[in-house]
Amino acid sequence: MAYAIVERSAMFSATRFTKTVTASTHRRLLLAKDNIQPIAVGEKDRGAVVAIQSALAALNTNYLSSSDVDGYFGPRTAAAVEAFQRDYGLACDRIVGRQVLTQLDALFSPDVVRAPHAVSIHIGVDRVDPGHYGSDLKLPSCANDARAMAEIATSVGYDPVVLVDEEATTANFAAFIRTCGSNLFADDCLMISFSGHGSQVPNVSDDAESDLMDETMCFHDRMLIDDEFYGLLTELKAGVRVHIFLDSCHSGTAVKNLKLSDAQIKDDYVQEALKSLKGIPRTSTGPDSGLTESDLIPITAASLDKALEGEQPELKEVPPIPADQSKDIATLFGELYSWETTGTVKFTEGQQVYENNQFLYDTVKSVIGSKEATRLECSAISVSAAADPQTTPAGNPLSLFTYNLTQVWASGAFDGSYDQFHRSLLARSPQDSTPQLNTYGSGGSRARTYERPFM
Repeated sequence: MAYAIVERSAMFSATRFTKTVTASTHRRLLLAKDNIQPIAVGEKDRGAVVAIQSALAALNTNYLSSSDVDGYFGPRTAAAVEAFQRDYGLACDRIVGRQVLTQLDALFSPDVVRAPHAVSIHIGVDRVDPGHYGSDLKLPSCANDARAMAEIATSVGYDPVVLVDEEATTANFAAFIRTCGSNLFADDCLMISFSGHGSQVPNVSDDAESDLMDETMCFHDRMLIDDEFYGLLTELKAGVRVHIFLDSCHSGTAVKNLKLSDAQIKDDYVQEALKSLKGIPRTSTGPDSGLTESDLIPITAASLDKALEGEQPELKEVPPIPADQSKDIATLFGELYSWETTGTVKFTEGQQVYENNQFLYDTVKSVIGSKEATRLECSAISVSAAADPQTTPAGNPLSLFTYNLTQVWASGAFDGSYDQFHRSLLARSPQDSTPQLNTYGSGGSRARTYERPFM
């Protein structure tokens, strides 16, 4: 029998109880750890239950399997808690309080276990190979999107790789994922972001596609088919946590419309401008400043020559600026900014690219073979810019989806779950570009929607 670890402070040290959980779940776990409100059968905070279930599953599959991680505290989870309590010499009451959480936190603390490793890759394709696609299909914002996503990844502890344009090839991407397949282990994290054209090709494999088409991402050299992408993910080990962000269209037409939401961009600009204006102090005058009120009054145009000759110029009467005029000024510049951010539509027919290179794509699908039917061992959660039949706008300097994502994330101020993150993105998106949230892989993947994004 293992011996119980001595209780420490009320705070947590293990990543699974700190960074991964949302702010509300963290507060709930602290209440349980302080024995103020223990967690038991019928617990309503599903995020807290997921944190406990995933810890038990990672510790011993005899307690719970990954497919049992669902956010519901029922008889199965209660039995797992009791088994854990028995193994570690704790009171066997099936209740998660100070003893259980202190024990779990200590077992998963950095001093005891290997700290999770996090790597990321960020693809931005502003120009594709015209020899393959027929033209370079130039876009203005995808490289910027990749760099913006890399900044987010760095801020939360990932080691990022950025590939743009000529470097953004399917071979480089596949090599990176296969390296992750060798080097990443359970609880390690992989973040993948892609920004560029998206398209579709005919589905000739055995997997079920309601529209009879496979979705693709347009890398510089060629399109990466969704079956191929899935096949790469099958090389990741069990327990690896994958975060995927796709800023591309998944439709028959590979298009990124350059038609950002003018009103939304303008409103964001105005709000930021007004905050800046409020922070500018009024110029002070008086003995300590070395300025007088007259020093702040402009001279008239007629007396400019006098001023240049050193004579006393005539001062111009300047009426006071109305208090609400700052908003008008901010609105004007917001309109100019939103106008500059928009552009014209650029698109290509994905079907034509496929037909021109059909032997290549059919060969790729043949190589994929049965991998598309293989169950993922990793758990993956993806947030994409649009549904399969929809398009998504590009822009300048960022594409609409990435712009919205950075605004919602707010430099890490967002402390909600993936579900809440998705709803916030939907609220900012036009009706013809609705972001999608999906989970794939090992059992319990759906439970990750109660966790914080990126973590």
